[in-house]
Amino acid sequence: MSLDSALPLPQPPDVPERPDVPAGAVRVPVEPGRGPVVLERVRELAALLDEVPDVVHQLGDAQLELLTQVLLRLHGRSAQVAAVVTADAVDRGTVAGSTAANTTQWVCRHAAAAGVPVEPVEAKSIAVVAEACREPKNAVIAAAVARGSCTVSTARAALTHADKVAPVVPSADRGEVLSWFLQLDPSLGVKGVQALTRKLLATYASEALSAQDAKLEQVETLTWGTTATGMTRLVAELAPANAAVVKAAITVGSAPRPATADQTPGAGDPTVATGASKTVRDDRTPGKRRADALIELVTAGARVADGGAVPVGSAATVLLTMDLKSLTDGIGGATTPTGDVLDAGAARRAACDADLIPAVLGGPSQPLDVGRRERLVTKGLRAAVLIRDGGCTFPGCDRPPGFCEVHHVTPWWAGGETSLTNSAMLCCRHHQEVHRRGFTAQVRPDGVTWDLTDGRMPGHTHAAA
Repeated sequence: MSLDSALPLPQPPDVPERPDVPAGAVRVPVEPGRGPVVLERVRELAALLDEVPDVVHQLGDAQLELLTQVLLRLHGRSAQVAAVVTADAVDRGTVAGSTAANTTQWVCRHAAAAGVPVEPVEAKSIAVVAEACREPKNAVIAAAVARGSCTVSTARAALTHADKVAPVVPSADRGEVLSWFLQLDPSLGVKGVQALTRKLLATYASEALSAQDAKLEQVETLTWGTTATGMTRLVAELAPANAAVVKAAITVGSAPRPATADQTPGAGDPTVATGASKTVRDDRTPGKRRADALIELVTAGARVADGGAVPVGSAATVLLTMDLKSLTDGIGGATTPTGDVLDAGAARRAACDADLIPAVLGGPSQPLDVGRRERLVTKGLRAAVLIRDGGCTFPGCDRPPGFCEVHHVTPWWAGGETSLTNSAMLCCRHHQEVHRRGFTAQVRPDGVTWDLTDGRMPGHTHAAA
């Protein structure tokens, strides 16, 4: 199931009942049985894995592909089974009776004893899922992990995000919410769970999602440090709306750039004409192209901040898809081509000056109207607004034009025109605040006067919580 078809939501899968095991009861192993036999064969399999590197060259192509499939199945399935076994160890008191401080440490100790390195995050996921699977309210996840239909990381993400979704969906219990996550396309993984969570929140609790994103914006960070090779690593944590703009800008600038070069004739090659030209492919890696695009953006921005250039063009192009009701009522969300889900408020803010191309849907994937760039702020209009306002017009703000966007005082989705008398320059921070709080303004030929009363913006229906 893809994210686009996530609503209306499917029915939860059947969870096998265990009438012989009361809820919360300690499971006692039954002897004799196949358990000891299975254990011994699994140990033999582990020993065989150590022989694979020495014999892989003896296999044909078809055998090599089959071996790869088997190894990948073992890789994923072993973590799932480890979670099931760990849950049983917790139930029996094996973990509590050990010297391990917690379940995660118990898993790490056994990994170390086996001589297999396990990433701390993987050990933590196994422990979290194992403990959660012991609770009856998580029976859907326990069943999925036991039969191998979801990864441990996806199960952990579903457990975490169910706590966010369940309180805002009045007609669904926790088991149903968990089942929605598990019926996503497995290839979406943790990212799919996160995106569906935002889509559900945008549908059932748009104000809560907007308030959550507002808090995320307050704790955004950018840090850097030097690696062992002398490189500098940048680490940024951005709220969804700001991340969408950054990713869109870098994506546009990181496209391959084939070059045209003069072609000199090769020795003894009469087929190559002197002075001819040829297209030289861009040999930069995708990562290098993105790094170059970021440097170009920062360099251009630095010139603007230093007064070396006056920006009159638009910001990054962002394609958002949302239905008409979400656009007009401010309830629901918009989706970027990369699958990021933005709340309706963020989409409305982007509509002012992010060179937004809004694909508005009137029904299931039926385009109702695809906006053109000319409907938004043109280069000439932006220049006129810049000359009149000189920077952010919000009371008390002194941010220069290079850090500002053009805001529609009466939003275009509420019938506002793209004109000088309906435009005001705002820095990014105050642009977000104006849309979130629903502020309005009076535009005069000599400037802009703001009314900082919540909810006065035409068409504004949801103030931030």
